[in-house]
Amino acid sequence: MAKHYQGSPSTTTTDAVFIPEVWSEAIYKYFERKVIFRQLVDDYSPLVANGGDKIHIPEIGLISASAKSAGSDVSYDNTSATETQLDIDQHYYVAKLFEDILMVQSNYQLMDKYSAMMGEALARQVDSYLWTTLQGLSNNMGLSADDTLTASKFEDILASMGNNGIDYMAGDVFMVVNPVLMADILNPSGGLAQFFIRNDASGDGSGLRTGNIGSLYGIDVFMSNAISSGGTASTISGAIFHRSAVAYAMAEDIRIQSEYSIDALGTKMVADTIYGAKLIDDSDNVKGIKFQNVA
Repeated sequence: MAKHYQGSPSTTTTDAVFIPEVWSEAIYKYFERKVIFRQLVDDYSPLVANGGDKIHIPEIGLISASAKSAGSDVSYDNTSATETQLDIDQHYYVAKLFEDILMVQSNYQLMDKYSAMMGEALARQVDSYLWTTLQGLSNNMGLSADDTLTASKFEDILASMGNNGIDYMAGDVFMVVNPVLMADILNPSGGLAQFFIRNDASGDGSGLRTGNIGSLYGIDVFMSNAISSGGTASTISGAIFHRSAVAYAMAEDIRIQSEYSIDALGTKMVADTIYGAKLIDDSDNVKGIKFQNVA
């Protein structure tokens, strides 16, 4: 609830504008519209809904079936589970001072614009962190040219996914690329455009609002500005990965706090989020492949 000090120019209208619950709903709406990677990874948020800053995630290795012959005893598998720790250790915020004169001259349209600005800022930060996490994937595929994906190279990528036991047709595998590589995929003169099904072809554009441009060989393809474009050997222009490649958790929904500042003659508003992410991928448990530009 907004705090008002004696002598603050408070009115029913300005009080309503700065109710944290009202802003929280608006900011979270824009956060959800813009964040891309969070919807593509395993979300463990319910496990920290009542507090806690660590999640212990068990990883169980592959086991094999054994033949049973008449009169023989069963042999019990002794494969042990390992544990990955997900730390909820990322804390980011956006803050804005709304001076009285600004609010006197404005209405809820201004609230909507600033809600979008704050929600999208937090979404960009979360996406950036999740993409940085995904860049740790142990397997990479060198592209033939910067931000360019040929049909033959994509076939190599799918073959590598299959050889590592990843069922890329099961629905939990996604591909995310930078805008330049996305444009290359959509280029009619390129080799992949003929296999790409655009979401906007359906007419409602519903997928475009979540960054999902369409599908390639049945795999949902997303575009993200969090992924850099350009030509150095260290630049990763995209990745294809299973949802379980990254574990993510947000300690709570975006929190909104506000108070009136008599010194500034305005209301201070802060939106923050606390979360964590952990890569679940190594050479013995491959979950995806990153696309690496040429030198």
